[in-house]
Amino acid sequence: MAARKIHVAPGTLFLALLIAGFILLWLPQSLTYHLNFLFLRVFDPLLRLGRQVELEGNRTHSAPHESIDPAEYYKLKKAYENLSIQYQTLHRDYEKLSRIRKEVPLPWAGLVLAQITSSTRGARHELILNRGADHGVAAGQMVLSESSDSVIGIVQEASARMARIRLLTDSAQNLEVRIRRNGSDREYIGRLTGDGKNACRISLLSRDYDIRPGDMVFAAARPGVLETPLVIGECSQVRPDDEHPLLWDISVKPFDDAFAQTVVAVIVPLTTEFEKKK
Repeated sequence: MAARKIHVAPGTLFLALLIAGFILLWLPQSLTYHLNFLFLRVFDPLLRLGRQVELEGNRTHSAPHESIDPAEYYKLKKAYENLSIQYQTLHRDYEKLSRIRKEVPLPWAGLVLAQITSSTRGARHELILNRGADHGVAAGQMVLSESSDSVIGIVQEASARMARIRLLTDSAQNLEVRIRRNGSDREYIGRLTGDGKNACRISLLSRDYDIRPGDMVFAAARPGVLETPLVIGECSQVRPDDEHPLLWDISVKPFDDAFAQTVVAVIVPLTTEFEKKK
């Protein structure tokens, strides 16, 4: 008996791939960030198929049995256009993440790109992101600016699809940092707090320490959260403390204005447990 040939209409095949693409698109990012490259490879042939369907629909000389029903064609064309926009957005996000990974190698962690939906600049310096626990975001994780890859804040809390970020300039911030001069292996450990405006401070460091304006400030490594120090900014002013003359009062200028950002990247360690500190 001869094998039966199975014919699949172009519209049916496109619709099946379309559904598969949307399923992959809406899976939680915590399950899919390992599939970034596969995801992009899946969408390329899908979009090529969409373009082919569009060309088929525009052919006036096609035989009746090869043409697509007009109603089905316009439905598929609209779905293709929507999917194309989704693809372009995801591709831009992918390029941003690729650039950050090139500038800041993080073999021990993943990155979750998030949009800033709102901000608070008063008694509190905070950002609200459109990514949360469903995407792997958890309290204690570091947040990088998209423009220069420097640390700008820490995740304070995360719901399923939202997260609140306390910026380094917040007066309630308290973060262990390292001060290091370019070309030198010597570093000094301190605690960074926000000034409630647009800068940070490091205090209670002995004036015996050779610290100068221009020295770099790094967020200290934290097991389970940050495996290697990452840059925050630089010492902009170093002077004796008014109340404790034997100690330094150090002003720190962050490399980025967090309130000027529209997109940030959250460092998500590749572990099952996240250290949650506030």
